[in-house]
Amino acid sequence: MDIQSLELAPEDYEFALIVLLLAALISLYGVVRNWKRLRIIEDTPTAKLRSAHQGYIELEGQGLFIDDQPIYAPLSNHPCLWYRSQIEQQETFIENGRTQTRWHVVYKNISDHRFKLTDGVNSCYVDPGDAEVNGNEKLVWYGNTEWPIRTQILESQSIVHAMTNNYRYSEWLILPGQPLYILGQFTTWSATVQQSTRDVMINLLNDWKQDQQALKDRFDANKDGAIDQTEWEVARREAQSAAQQTHDQLALEPDMHIMTKPDNSTQPFIISVYPQTVLVRKYRRNTFIALAACITSICAIAWLVHAHG
Repeated sequence: MDIQSLELAPEDYEFALIVLLLAALISLYGVVRNWKRLRIIEDTPTAKLRSAHQGYIELEGQGLFIDDQPIYAPLSNHPCLWYRSQIEQQETFIENGRTQTRWHVVYKNISDHRFKLTDGVNSCYVDPGDAEVNGNEKLVWYGNTEWPIRTQILESQSIVHAMTNNYRYSEWLILPGQPLYILGQFTTWSATVQQSTRDVMINLLNDWKQDQQALKDRFDANKDGAIDQTEWEVARREAQSAAQQTHDQLALEPDMHIMTKPDNSTQPFIISVYPQTVLVRKYRRNTFIALAACITSICAIAWLVHAHG
């Protein structure tokens, strides 16, 4: 085709140009997003739990339940560490005189339950909220009720079942015992650091103030019906002594290590059942695909502008 002979109506030209511009921008975003994750994973050394520093790190280990208390996926009822559940209803509609079907999401749920990561010697908690989860366990099955009757599904059903059923149930899982790679914010919570003796004392005094009669019975030495400055100082010293005892008890509690989403939004929070080598290949491949799409879109824009004159 001679590009000089290509003629488009003004509205068609504008529409095509907008579509190509959007495609170029979306693919450029894909390039930046995937390349950034690729570089972070390659440049971040894997830490050991026993010597992990506070901050943004990557860890490897095995996922376990906390205190052997299982989490159950809401649709399949499988015990798991993490789940993402979805129910879709098949809808029939008429478009351009033709009957068509589509799946409409009627239920979605993503687990925010904590689980444990262990390297065999040490362990930490993992809060999966807002994580990018890369898993390999997915179940899809069908039924005619909004909530699935069949549970404990062991394998996905063929799409052929969609012909005779109106609902599709999907569930993505991380199972206990699976090896995990986690990139996120590592923080150690110490009870004594989070709450000073003064904080404990202030909370205790505030609790006492809630019951004014008990406070007067305890510290109103001259029985004038009010707590004066001297009596309040006695109450304060007693509260300080009790707070110090409480704080000493808190010091005996073990520190809690936890991996969470970083406060810095530019740092991705990744939980993956795939090892680093597989993730690196995935993000490198996605980067090249997005780059090719971006270049193709830019070339198409240039061709369209030139052809339109």
